[in-house]
Amino acid sequence: MLNFIYLILGLCVLGALVMTVYAFLKPTDDTHVCIDERSALKLEKIETDRAVFSFTVPMRNTSSQIAAITDAFVRPYLPREQFPDAMCWGRLELDTDRRDDNYFEAVIMNPGVERTLVVTLFFEARNGKNIRDTLRHMVDMDLCIYLTGVGRKDHYVRKAFETIYAEDVKKLVGGAYHG
Repeated sequence: MLNFIYLILGLCVLGALVMTVYAFLKPTDDTHVCIDERSALKLEKIETDRAVFSFTVPMRNTSSQIAAITDAFVRPYLPREQFPDAMCWGRLELDTDRRDDNYFEAVIMNPGVERTLVVTLFFEARNGKNIRDTLRHMVDMDLCIYLTGVGRKDHYVRKAFETIYAEDVKKLVGGAYHG
């Protein structure tokens, strides 16, 4: 009877070991935002109370597995405690599917495929201030690009952080056409 218990216990340990090895070795996609390869920040438009900036960044699947990117968005970190004179929000879209509804349509990425993301940042002055004057006092601002997707493993969320430097914004605002 004791041998039977040892046999059952051994089979359970062996099963747990096989499942652990399988889960560890199971392939998945490696889709990521290549933030180091992003384009320079560009001023798209400036008005009295708002400004629009953008840059592009590649998204690449470097694995041998297909990836399904189910959602992607950008989150600027500019709290009012840090910069009370303007608010910022962002939009993320594929360069081949520009949208104005802040919706990212799911995309299938085959192995080795690269897509280009467009990050658009919208600044709006608070309390009736002029955005050009406001952004001349801009602070460094972090942002995060979130990718959610599925491969052969469970649903995942990947993040890529970047800093928008105040000096870049100030240079662009100082030299932009006032439209």
